[in-house]
Amino acid sequence: MLEDVAEGFLMDLIKKSLLLTSRIKSDGQVKTCRVHDLLRDFCLRKEEESFLSSNYRYGMLSSMLCFPLELGKSLQEGGSIHIGTYNFLKILDLESIHISLFPLDVHMVNLRYLAFQAHDGSLNASISNLVNLQILIISSRKNIVVPNTIWDMVNLRHLYIKSGENLMEEPTFEQVAGNDGYYHHPSALACFQTLSQVSPRSCHNIFSRTPNLRKLGFGGPLISRVGNLEFPNLGDLAHLQKLKLLNTFPHAEATRSCNPIMFPEKLKKLTLSNTGIDWKEMWTFAWLPNLEVLNLKFQACIGERWETGDAEFRRFKVLKLHDLDIKQWVCSRDNFPRLQRLVIHHCIKLDSVPMALGKSFTLEVIEVNACSLSAYSSAVEIQKEQESVGNYILKVHGKENS
Repeated sequence: MLEDVAEGFLMDLIKKSLLLTSRIKSDGQVKTCRVHDLLRDFCLRKEEESFLSSNYRYGMLSSMLCFPLELGKSLQEGGSIHIGTYNFLKILDLESIHISLFPLDVHMVNLRYLAFQAHDGSLNASISNLVNLQILIISSRKNIVVPNTIWDMVNLRHLYIKSGENLMEEPTFEQVAGNDGYYHHPSALACFQTLSQVSPRSCHNIFSRTPNLRKLGFGGPLISRVGNLEFPNLGDLAHLQKLKLLNTFPHAEATRSCNPIMFPEKLKKLTLSNTGIDWKEMWTFAWLPNLEVLNLKFQACIGERWETGDAEFRRFKVLKLHDLDIKQWVCSRDNFPRLQRLVIHHCIKLDSVPMALGKSFTLEVIEVNACSLSAYSSAVEIQKEQESVGNYILKVHGKENS
């Protein structure tokens, strides 16, 4: 994949100190980086570099991406984009500009990156005019319907929708000549890798058209009437590595997890939010053969006690607990034989971090923030105990709830 090659070049630049790492992902990959001052000065001297071209007057956004000031002003005033004026523009980030509707009837054929706000909750079918677009980021206060023309954008790689319960229109079937006559062939996006914040109701029949999807995020009702976690079949997604499940319709009681075979075999990172799973159902995730990062966010699991028992989360490297009502956590070192990082945020009822986790040979960081004094103090005690036996690798970060 192109992203894999680009990551290799990125790491080379970081090793040579031309780029500086700003933030690291939970799985150890680079999340954000900054340009070194020397490299920035060099680029500024090279006017022929298109991404810093002086043809336009640029304004700076918080994301550090640029947009032409005259274009931003025109769109805010309800104007349009003049074809030809920005013919060579490749990156356009308009998230900070309040516009009623982005004029997608224009043909900005060189545009690769577009971020904007969809205030009316709709996306114009003419989005497909941006034939070379690779990254599309949409912010909206209303739910969005993604038109089926999106399936004509063969260069699209990442579609990020930042919030809501959004619908995907199914691709149309086109007639293709075959050996035995005509047959209907569905549109497919071979380069498509990221799809976020889409309703599970609209995804039952589209995954066969996204064979190389790597990151997927559901936002919508994920609990059945009988209290089971459920979502569309992901069996066709052989390359899926990251999955987010954000439930928007909580069940009255603790819910049950689904069969482990519902998850793709190559899944490495799983995020759950508001799913209300009983802690006793955690054994499900121990059966996922390649899961390395588990992020349990707001009410992902409910109940005051998590006793891991004999479950072995053998691949876990990162475990995050955010905004959960857990009070007691009982586990042993053998439950998490490869754990490297434990993050606990806003679990105000948790009385302590299990001392047994400190005996793990792989644990490097325990981060405790906005929790009880006893929880933070227990993490500090774990670090002191390890230092007393010569283990200075383990570090504790954070502080107790003020």
